[in-house]
Amino acid sequence: MQLSALQILHVRNLNTITLQCNPDANVLFGDNGSGKTSLLESIYLLGRGRSFRQRDLKSVVQSGTKELIVAGTVLSDQSRSPSSLGVKRSREGRFEARHNGETLRSASQLASQLPLQLVDAHSFILLEGGALQRRQFVDWGVFHVEHGFGSIWRRMQLALKQRNHLLRHDRMDNEQLVSWTREFVSASDAIALHRENYLSELELEIATISKYFDGLGALTIEYINGWDKKVTLADALESDFEKDRRLGKTHQGSHRADLLVKINGTPAAERLSRGQLKRLIYILKLAQASLYKKRTTESCIFLLDDLPAELDRCHRKQVLDCLSQLSCQFFVTGIEKTDFKDLLVNIAHQMFHVEHGEIFPA
Repeated sequence: MQLSALQILHVRNLNTITLQCNPDANVLFGDNGSGKTSLLESIYLLGRGRSFRQRDLKSVVQSGTKELIVAGTVLSDQSRSPSSLGVKRSREGRFEARHNGETLRSASQLASQLPLQLVDAHSFILLEGGALQRRQFVDWGVFHVEHGFGSIWRRMQLALKQRNHLLRHDRMDNEQLVSWTREFVSASDAIALHRENYLSELELEIATISKYFDGLGALTIEYINGWDKKVTLADALESDFEKDRRLGKTHQGSHRADLLVKINGTPAAERLSRGQLKRLIYILKLAQASLYKKRTTESCIFLLDDLPAELDRCHRKQVLDCLSQLSCQFFVTGIEKTDFKDLLVNIAHQMFHVEHGEIFPA
């Protein structure tokens, strides 16, 4: 998959932008605040319908305007036939998305049309943050290779919401509680199975990708499914019933799952330096892209904000060489053009200078 053309209107400080994208590498350099990250944010909006920088889109819409628009032409690796994708977000929160002129009902439909991987200054949260970020990491992969996963995940979320609602009521409808608990268990079990199967495949890709990056140690991942493995989820919920009712929420299930990432048997976040953590994050994301390509024959698009941060020149080259081997189109930012000197010798690329919201071929 690749983005061949991009149109941006009213995203932060970017003026009206029309960009012809290189199918391999697109390098954006310029001073801080020039608009480099805003361009990556625009692509993210096109593929996810939201920003990776903040929840509230009011400040993403350019000052003095009512809405932002991002549109792009997407080429499939299989057919090479172009398709159009577009997103409109207003200050009031209205969301519109279209694919080849047809209205999309949700942001998840955008994600299936433009598979994106992002690495930025906040990516450390994958290893240093709470379980939610690691669940999202796993679920991104499962969503993109198992077409029915999205509907199962929505079933689980609905059942969890309804069960928690009933638990908080003084006069509980026991019949409804039994029904929603049964639905929650069914969906949670299915999600756990999908996640475990996905991670068993991902481990093989991690082992392969790790060969591009030296010196981290023995990397292992372990899936924690969100309830005591010695019992079924149904039994765990029955044992927890009084606690759940007292506190008004469900304490065990696939919504409490986590992923333990270890180096030489120690949690990675406790053992590795910032630079090593950044390399590990790249390994995990690149392994996902590799598995995605094997399962779908399509490649991901990578957004790399400030590649030079925490990575020396040798490790920057390792990242870009791996992306090239996977045939992933990427958009990468840095302050100086020289940050990328000699890194793209064997990779087709286009350099862009970003200055005061304008983008110029360099």
